[in-house]
Amino acid sequence: GNKAAKPDIRSYNILIDCWSNSGRQDAPQEAEFLLRTILEKHSAGELEEGPDAVTYNSVMVAYAKQGDVVGAGKVLDMMQADYDAGNKAAKPDIRSYNILIDCWSNSGRQDAPQEAEFLL
Repeated sequence: GNKAAKPDIRSYNILIDCWSNSGRQDAPQEAEFLLRTILEKHSAGELEEGPDAVTYNSVMVAYAKQGDVVGAGKVLDMMQADYDAGNKAAKPDIRSYNILIDCWSNSGRQDAPQEAEFLL
């Protein structure tokens, strides 16, 4: 194999998507761990590109599938902070908010309809 070949942001995004769709209980934590790994490697100059909207949205999906609005909201906050810090590829998009709405619908909480509507 090519020993010089290294994973890029697309490689990480595919791996995060695998975790997000795995159905495993630890999927959100594993997906977020990979997100934090990307952030660290990018800061250290070991990864050319930082996380993009696909990266953050895929991690949010892992939380949304379990109805974990706190976890999904935390990732959205990380995404917004990354964008505000200059990573224009991390701009939250309509999919980001749709994922959060879906998360509320999966949460089973009594206030879910109001919280989801508030996002609109």
